[in-house]
Amino acid sequence: MSVSVIIPVYNAEKTIVQTLKGLENQTRKDFEVVIVDDGSTDNSSKSVTEFKNQSELSIKLIHQENSGPANARNLGVRYSKGDIIIFLDSDCIPPKNWVEEMVKPLSGKIVGCNCGYRVKNKESLIARYIDYEIAKRHERLIGKSIDTIGTYSASLIKNIFNKTGGFDTQYRAASGEDFDLAFNIRRMGYNLVFTDKTFVYHYHPDSLKKYLKQQFGRGYWRVRMYLGNKDKIFKGDSYTGHEAQIQFILSSFAFLSILLIMINPLFLLSFVVLLLSNLPLGLWSFKREKKFLFIAPILASMRSLAGTLGVYTYFVRVIRCAIKSK
Repeated sequence: MSVSVIIPVYNAEKTIVQTLKGLENQTRKDFEVVIVDDGSTDNSSKSVTEFKNQSELSIKLIHQENSGPANARNLGVRYSKGDIIIFLDSDCIPPKNWVEEMVKPLSGKIVGCNCGYRVKNKESLIARYIDYEIAKRHERLIGKSIDTIGTYSASLIKNIFNKTGGFDTQYRAASGEDFDLAFNIRRMGYNLVFTDKTFVYHYHPDSLKKYLKQQFGRGYWRVRMYLGNKDKIFKGDSYTGHEAQIQFILSSFAFLSILLIMINPLFLLSFVVLLLSNLPLGLWSFKREKKFLFIAPILASMRSLAGTLGVYTYFVRVIRCAIKSK
């Protein structure tokens, strides 16, 4: 079956060439690359064009006004020729066996495949923490049928993707649209799998500010995801289980306790409970880097607080819009 690799690009001039070099070195060569520039304001398109002119890769470069990665990926699929589409982010670098191993599991009822990633900017403590946090979740997905995918690196049978209607373009940021798509695919009766036979190198946020801003955005947009998939609020999903729900409740109590501390300092215990709930991540990370026994629970708790703030911001904005429309 023919293969198309689809890459949405937005201001990625620092990483896109590394991504393309990774594709150039694949063991499997019979694929095309479809790049959709999502209204970049830097030299992303110029970098792609210069690389295309000296590379043997089959590269299509498409432009759209900035409208988010969901729309960019949908547009890339429309311009693709492959029977199989593989989504790849512009800050991810695939190893040589990536295309080959991302295609291999697809057969019969298995219509999609996801893989893990390894931190590229491992000199950053924040980036290493993110890598440990996600690796812990990925570890339990290996060899199992899953109901979530991450489009940083995900393969799908194209006609199944089209049957779902593609990504919901109301997601303006990269947060939840891929899970939403995966939920739809599973409801159609098809299976998705996670492979540990390959991975991608990935640049994670390298500062606390960038990381918390990212988590705030994910909390904000995933309200939409859960409202459209209410069963997942109670059942959880294969990637996070019920962790998101538990962390939301604990973080909400922590925020409430800020108002109540003046009445009784014992309300500080809500922050202690939040920290203790993230201790398993600290213990898991400790095996890889000892100092993360303490660092991981603190950062995970800050992540939960940022995401919870994003959730409440979503509802506040919805209420404000409803009031203004009256």
